[in-house]
Amino acid sequence: MQKTEDLLLNRYRIIEKLGRGGFADVYKAFDTRMEREVAIKQIRVDRHSAERVLREARTVALLNHPNIVTIHEFEEEGDDCYLIMELLEGVPLSKILSRIAPLELREAIVIAIEICRALEAAHLNGIIHRDIKPENIMILGDGRLKVMDFGIARLKGASTATSDDIIGTFAYMSPEQARGDTVDEASDIFSLGTVLYELLTDCIPFSGESATETMNLVQNLEPFPPSGLNSTLSKDLDTCVLAALAKSPEYRYASASEFREALEYFRGPGETAERVLPRLINRYLDIDTELSWVEAAGWRGRFWRFLEEHKESMTRTPAALLLGAPFLPILRYWYGVPRSISLFGATVIYVAVLLRPEYGTGAAFFLLSLLMMKYSLGLFFIMLFILVPYWFFIARKWPILSISPVSGAAFGLLRVPFIFPVLVGLLTNPLVAAIISGFGCIAFELMNIFLKDSTMPELVKSYGLWSAIKGQSNPLYIIQLASGPFLENKFLLFQPVLWAIVSAVASAVRGHRRWFYGTLAGFTILFMGYQGIMARLHGETFDMGGLMQALSFSLIILLLLPIFRPPARLMDAEAENDELME
Repeated sequence: MQKTEDLLLNRYRIIEKLGRGGFADVYKAFDTRMEREVAIKQIRVDRHSAERVLREARTVALLNHPNIVTIHEFEEEGDDCYLIMELLEGVPLSKILSRIAPLELREAIVIAIEICRALEAAHLNGIIHRDIKPENIMILGDGRLKVMDFGIARLKGASTATSDDIIGTFAYMSPEQARGDTVDEASDIFSLGTVLYELLTDCIPFSGESATETMNLVQNLEPFPPSGLNSTLSKDLDTCVLAALAKSPEYRYASASEFREALEYFRGPGETAERVLPRLINRYLDIDTELSWVEAAGWRGRFWRFLEEHKESMTRTPAALLLGAPFLPILRYWYGVPRSISLFGATVIYVAVLLRPEYGTGAAFFLLSLLMMKYSLGLFFIMLFILVPYWFFIARKWPILSISPVSGAAFGLLRVPFIFPVLVGLLTNPLVAAIISGFGCIAFELMNIFLKDSTMPELVKSYGLWSAIKGQSNPLYIIQLASGPFLENKFLLFQPVLWAIVSAVASAVRGHRRWFYGTLAGFTILFMGYQGIMARLHGETFDMGGLMQALSFSLIILLLLPIFRPPARLMDAEAENDELME
């Protein structure tokens, strides 16, 4: 019979399949008689065991407890048995552990206590669950916890006589259950102890590469204390958990009530299931939503999530290297400091910027200015009176952002400076992009002006000012030298403005998701801008061929950038953050 087309048992309309286990399928269905949604577990049994399953199902159906899933009815049809149960809208503990592990101590303790309550009710009615594991624990959004899958439960005193009748999950079953011996309440306590161990440490104490190896570990391996895997746990909690995992049933807690009382000692005041578990569900949903879009986005999602997770280190590290590296050659060659000590000095600055960039940048600025005294006293005064106020008013508040314009010079060294303004526009908002790109262009121009040989002669000629200012003590003379190229060549004044406009346009067009159009718009403005500047400054001599070649090469690289664009959801989140900041 097609369950998706006809009524099952002349009563239930199958809505969807919820899951599949080793011996059962679970469906979501609509009860046409009671007009309610239910869960139906179809258990595949042979006729020999059908009577036993029916007897045990009837016994379990007598349980009426808030922590145990309610079984409405038991039905048979052919070789199949059906458990009709309440439909739970929640999250299995196994799914939560796949996203959040280990849990917070209060969360793990509350979950274990709620499971104990369910086991107390079951054991009081002479029912042994035999399969306590995260997959059979459902946490509902309102803070309730339900123990499920009593379908393989046994009446107290029943024996697993054959190896084929050893039902359960090997990593969570008790030693006596793994051996096929008679099981009682102590078996469920052992399984719960295994679950609690996993909640606290994110490790299953007994897990081998095969079923045989796992069962051997369950029977013979003494588990490692939980605090050895999670240093935040106490020795008293070790004692509590390990008591539940004793190999011999007589050394475990005498009952689920005794285990619950032991766990109550570790629960803080007011930490009820109604308060703790809804927050756990919300935390899971947030993480699951984030990871789901990462997985759906494929390699781009993983790439941008990696960048997001390591954003601090990936932004601080280049800044720390940039500020720490100059100290090595300056100390070594200007002051004759031994290489080891020079390296130590550069490392100290690197670590300072890496750990505390708001103060490390200030120290680096001041010390770099101080070291300039040996080369040029005038340069020392200029750097001191520019960098110190710059740090106090800007770099102290935005240390990494304040250093980012220097990247314009770095792109120039790589001979792809045109990528810089477009890329900055794609990564931030228009105002910030314009500021960074404008000053980044000035850094690029100053680098070439001071160098002996320009990295991009078609854009900036080399003036070799670095050697010209050596020994100069007059800061005004150095300022005059540095400003000379800008006064002689108006192109050097227009170019930073062009870069700022390119970044702002690329950022504005990019919006939330349009990386390709942002890239194309930015480069179009860049290309047209250079053509316009060249036309207005026709009296100047430019290497137009070299400029066009560099622009063409940059265009090829820029057109590849949209391939690495952030997934849409991340870009929407960044847009929301920008709106909140505004």
